[in-house]
Amino acid sequence: MDFDFDWWNDYWERQRQKDDLRSQIKNDLESEANLLTSHLEHCYAVGSLSERHKAIVNQIEHNFDGQANKALVQRFEENQMKLLKVKMIYEMLHDSIKVR
Repeated sequence: MDFDFDWWNDYWERQRQKDDLRSQIKNDLESEANLLTSHLEHCYAVGSLSERHKAIVNQIEHNFDGQANKALVQRFEENQMKLLKVKMIYEMLHDSIKVR
């Protein structure tokens, strides 16, 4: 039986190249995930605005009356609900960025 050293050398070289490629891809994905996470945190600062919301609603109620007041408060509450939805989407997206 003839033992083929060239075949084994080629086999181990391919295995080494595959491992190098896997680690390079993983490192690239981790750096992209970190960059995307940082970008999300910078661009989507959707923290709690409850105190500001209360102040704005109070100003609306004091400066407007009748139908204008009702329409503005309703519009403001709709925008607040949209903001909460955006915050939930942001949190889901932020939590989904993971590299195995």
